[in-house]
Amino acid sequence: MRTKPRLGSLAPFMIFALTMSTAIAIGMARPGFPQVKRVDYSAEQLEQGNRLFHARCGYCHLAGGTGTIMLGRRLGKDRALLEFRTDLTPEYVKKITRVGLNSMPPHTRIEVPDSELDPIAAYITRPASARAQLPPNGAAHE
Repeated sequence: MRTKPRLGSLAPFMIFALTMSTAIAIGMARPGFPQVKRVDYSAEQLEQGNRLFHARCGYCHLAGGTGTIMLGRRLGKDRALLEFRTDLTPEYVKKITRVGLNSMPPHTRIEVPDSELDPIAAYITRPASARAQLPPNGAAHE
């Protein structure tokens, strides 16, 4: 006679897998986790990312957009506007763009090619020194 497998025997593995995948997928700066080295992008790459972000992502992620409103509800107003965030990594931006999160749908490589997503992620995660040199295009900080 065959017995049904017990889910209890899988529980430790499932907890470990969920914890690790969450830590990897989050991609945000966290104490105790290895930090991703930031890449220095050229002014031209950041300007391209600025234009693409406003053209491709701005509908939802500029002031008043659905994405900004939803992020404000989940994370607070100070973390709602993506282009003002300082806690994101390029890997995280790309991952969330591809797989989606909560009310944000996933975007395929047809919708947003890697050649556009790379400069968008660079722009959103640009270092503080580049933020002063490259103000956001038409976005008002609330």
